[in-house]
Amino acid sequence: MLNLLKKSGHPFMMAAAGLAVAGALMAGPAVAQDKIKAAVIFGVNNPGAVNGWDRGHFHGAQKLIKEYGWDVDIAEGVPFPQMERTAERYGEAGYQVVIFTSSGQIRAWNAVAPKYPKTVFAMLSTTDSLPKSNNVVAYAPDFFSYGVLNGLVAGQATDSKKIGFVAGLAVKAVEDMWSGIVEGAKAVAPDVEPSYAFSGNWTDVPRAREVTDLQIRRGADVIIGNAGDGTLGILDAAKTGKAKFIGYATDWSADEPGTVLSSVLLGMDQWYDALAKEVASGKVEPKINIFGVNSFTVVPLNKKLLSADRIAKIDDSVRRYQSGELKVPVVRHEVKK
Repeated sequence: MLNLLKKSGHPFMMAAAGLAVAGALMAGPAVAQDKIKAAVIFGVNNPGAVNGWDRGHFHGAQKLIKEYGWDVDIAEGVPFPQMERTAERYGEAGYQVVIFTSSGQIRAWNAVAPKYPKTVFAMLSTTDSLPKSNNVVAYAPDFFSYGVLNGLVAGQATDSKKIGFVAGLAVKAVEDMWSGIVEGAKAVAPDVEPSYAFSGNWTDVPRAREVTDLQIRRGADVIIGNAGDGTLGILDAAKTGKAKFIGYATDWSADEPGTVLSSVLLGMDQWYDALAKEVASGKVEPKINIFGVNSFTVVPLNKKLLSADRIAKIDDSVRRYQSGELKVPVVRHEVKK
C-alpha cells in the first residue's frame, strides 16, 4: 500500500493488501485533525501506470489530495478475498471516507459499511443496489450510453464493416457497454457487424493480444479495448494488425499516435468532485448517482486515420446523441459468460 501524505510529500510504502500494516492502520494516519482522512482501495498494483479505469481512479485520488486537501491512503494490489478485512481496518482506524473502485468489491462494501456508521463508504463503479446502511453512496457511469458513443465512432470509422470489442471479463458494466456499442453502431451504420471477445481477466497482456489478433484476422478493422492492464495487449495487436483503436476511460492518444483513433473519456474526476462536495456539505445520502452521456467526452479524432468528411460526420452524430436529437433505443444484448 502506498500512503500518500500530503503534508510531508513523502510516500510511505506499506505491504500490498494492507495485511501487514494492521498496527499502522489502527493508529491512524499522521495528519492534521481538520483534514478528511480517506482511503482508496485498488485490486491492482501501481494503478496509475496503465491508461484506463484504474488510472482514472488514481487521478481522482490525486484530485482529492491536491484540490480538496484530503489526506489519502492508496491501498493497491488488494486481492478480492482480502478486500473486506482491508476496508475494516480503515473503519477501525477512524477514516472518514473509504472508496471502493470496482464492482468486484461490492461484497466487501455490503459487509463492511454497516459495521462502521461514522465512516462513509463510497462505491465509484457500477452497482444496482446499496448496502443496508445510511453511510453509503455510489457514483456510477451509464455504461450503455457510454457504449453508444463508442459504437457511433467505430461504426462510421470502419472500412471492413466489422468492429471488435475486447474486454477482460463479462461483468455487468461490460455487458452494458457492449449493448451500447451494438446499438450505437446500428444507429449510424446498420450493415456493420460488431463482435466481442474476452481475455479472461484484467491483467493478461499476451492473452488480450491473442484474442484481439483473432478478431482482426476475422476482419475487424476498428477495435475497442477494455481489459484493464491487458488493454496494452489489445493496443499492441491493433498496431500490428493495422486496425484503429478506441481507448477506454482515459486518453490513450499518446500511447500509440499512429493507431489510436480516439478515446471516450468516462470523466471520472466528476465522480470524485461530487463525493468531495457531498462530504464537505455533511449531507452524504445513501443513493446511486448516475453519470450519463453528457458526462462523457469523445477525444478529437485522429486526422491521420480518417478523412475530414468522416470525422465531421462522426462528430455530428456524437453531438446529436448527446443533445438528445439522435435517439438510440436501450436494448440489452447478452454476452456468453
